Amino acid sequence: MSSTPRWLRFKKIHYYLIPLVALVVWWGMLIALMSAWSIQGHPIYWFMGETDQNPVYISDIGATNLQPLFISCTGFQLIFFVGTLLMEYVLRRMKKLQPYVSNKQPWFAIVSIICAVIGQLGILFVSIFNTKNFHTVHITMVGVFIFFIFWACFFNFLNSFIFGNFPQRLHPNHERVIFGKHRWANLYMVSFFFKLLWLIVAVILAAFFGYEMKHDNDSISACFEWTISFWYGLLLVFWAIDLFPSAVKHYRIRHPEQYPAFVDRHKEPMAEVHDPNNENSFQPIPKRYSSSSGVRDDTTLENSPRIPPTQRVPQPLAVPENPYDGVITVPVEEVHTRSTFDNQRRTFVPPTQTYTGEPKLHEYLRQQMQNAQEQV
Repeated sequence: MSSTPRWLRFKKIHYYLIPLVALVVWWGMLIALMSAWSIQGHPIYWFMGETDQNPVYISDIGATNLQPLFISCTGFQLIFFVGTLLMEYVLRRMKKLQPYVSNKQPWFAIVSIICAVIGQLGILFVSIFNTKNFHTVHITMVGVFIFFIFWACFFNFLNSFIFGNFPQRLHPNHERVIFGKHRWANLYMVSFFFKLLWLIVAVILAAFFGYEMKHDNDSISACFEWTISFWYGLLLVFWAIDLFPSAVKHYRIRHPEQYPAFVDRHKEPMAEVHDPNNENSFQPIPKRYSSSSGVRDDTTLENSPRIPPTQRVPQPLAVPENPYDGVITVPVEEVHTRSTFDNQRRTFVPPTQTYTGEPKLHEYLRQQMQNAQEQV
């Protein structure tokens, strides 16, 4: 019996750490910038003009001698942010996480990655083109960052919704995520609602940030900017949770003695079930969902209705009953004149013959025909 507590049975150094590293770097940068500004005595920098703003914008602090810190942390966060989405895509494709259950999900993931790359390049340019010397470019890049990160999150969250909305398509390894009879009573849908709540709050904060900035309420606008920046870090926590099952699975595969009943079914073929209302309908065959999907209770991964032809188990062909098995007697008509056989092709009648099913007995050679004629 293992001495490892159940709550520690997972691979410690694994892919779920990628978003957590980005989180530590991002929040660490924010705390460092705020601490530096506080230690300096809450100064109003010369390029800010006549104002009593409190607090100042993140970009204002990043435009000072702390700009190298701003650039390096933003670039580091960029790599791990994009790496998180890319790693989720790879793990699901390699079936180390719950594979995609819809043909559209991989495309949503790719669009999310592309939007994330563009958005993260936007925040990198925000740090490079500081508000002191490149104010217009700086503000434009802030807009690029917010716009494309929104769509990156939207398509990623849409994939979470698809997982939660179609629990019957999940592999049997994931039956524990289902905790009720309603189709939405599963952890994937819970994750989606938390992400949706995060996105709604983020949009509201971003809207107030832009509104107050436009109306020159810089102190209030800066408060919203700092709030949304820390709120942004919670997204990385959600993604770390999404990647965590891969670490648990890795531990179970490496310690089979602790999980004798565990079977990795991610690489088993997916049986397709036709649904005229859904072009992406296909599912594995856990028996608990077979009645609702129209699949018989005895359906298995080997004899499921629409397994691809290359994966079907060949079934023995039924041998039709041979009608010539046994003895069949063909009567011969009486022939009174020899002229009947003048035209053998037209008037020949085979003699009484016993057939045993051998095909050669049905072939009459010329000599056999002559012998039959002499007998008559």
